[in-house]
Amino acid sequence: MNSKLFIRKKPITLIGSLLLVLLGVVLWGGFNTTMEATNTLKFCISCHEMENTVYQDYRHSVHASNPSGVRASCPDCHVPKEWFPKVVRKIQASAEVYHWLAGTIDTQEKFAARRPYLAKRVWTTMKNNDSQECRNCHKFDSMDLTGQARFAARIHRDGMAEGKTCIDCHKGIAHQLPAADTVEIAGLQGAELKEALDYGEEINETCAGCHGENAQGSIDGEYPRLAGMSIPYLSKQLHHFKTRDRLNIPMVPYTNDRELPEDDIQAIVQYISSIKLPTRLSALEENTDKDGSFDALGRLEESRAIINIARYPGNLDSGKRAYRKECATCHGRAGEGSFDGMIPPLTGQHSVYLKRQIENFRKSERVHDAPGDAEIFKQFGDSEIDDILAFLSIQDD
Repeated sequence: MNSKLFIRKKPITLIGSLLLVLLGVVLWGGFNTTMEATNTLKFCISCHEMENTVYQDYRHSVHASNPSGVRASCPDCHVPKEWFPKVVRKIQASAEVYHWLAGTIDTQEKFAARRPYLAKRVWTTMKNNDSQECRNCHKFDSMDLTGQARFAARIHRDGMAEGKTCIDCHKGIAHQLPAADTVEIAGLQGAELKEALDYGEEINETCAGCHGENAQGSIDGEYPRLAGMSIPYLSKQLHHFKTRDRLNIPMVPYTNDRELPEDDIQAIVQYISSIKLPTRLSALEENTDKDGSFDALGRLEESRAIINIARYPGNLDSGKRAYRKECATCHGRAGEGSFDGMIPPLTGQHSVYLKRQIENFRKSERVHDAPGDAEIFKQFGDSEIDDILAFLSIQDD
């Protein structure tokens, strides 16, 4: 072997190796720098699709602003912390670039139409990975239940025992929930839906004697407002009346298999859910006929369909704090109910009726979410309940 050739090649090989290492470091560093640059709130809202939609939800949420000052932004909730899962998520996100170029959600209307699909996709991912991103900050084993809201402590204790994960209950924490589509839930369309609505309107003639022609309930709180409530919730309550799981004497004659078979339940809940009651009268011009005369009858009929909850006496600020702490996780930030329709809205319901139901929960005459909740309701003072009702009474203004 030529020793001079060997000596000459050795430094060349060493320099080449060093160059390769240096190139690898540059490429690796560049890749990681680029990945981290796209893993910030600023990058996530750099397109108007995100800035004008989900970001507006987020900036009013507890993840953006809270007493502790700790903020969780887009990557904290939507991107894994571990390096390899993070890379996989970034590769998956390349599809979002395509939809940005295609203009899939470049208007508010397009985004609203896609929101249910997008939300369900995220919920499914979080369900499958045991809410991994939530658990980066929130862990069952480090929770001090004694410091939590009363219902939250009970629900978390039950969740631990039942093996639940965060997203089972905490949908809509950072973003507005999609509007529940009651027709989609029921699965009826076209002629089948129209037939159910027509039949439901006939059945409602019996219900109207107590609940009102427009299912608006009574101001004295004797009968609840039913109009616009979700199909799943209305159906669930009627079945509870039939089985006597919820015993209500006035409902007994009307909720048996002869008077209310299953087909009738489906028809009446379809119809009542479809009634949308306005919260204020329209402008006077809209009740004026073509000849300029005032339509007094039309104005009267319109006024009967108005749902206007009177301001309940109580402290609004205290009620807002108590409601947001104790009730909002399930019933919605403004009392709008749950997305899936299984938890009823409180906003727009007659205050006296709500107070009577709370008393029923306290006495165990009606079961709330769990039998043990009766003891929790007893922990609320009367003035605290009044404050919460005052806050709810102004939410549909």
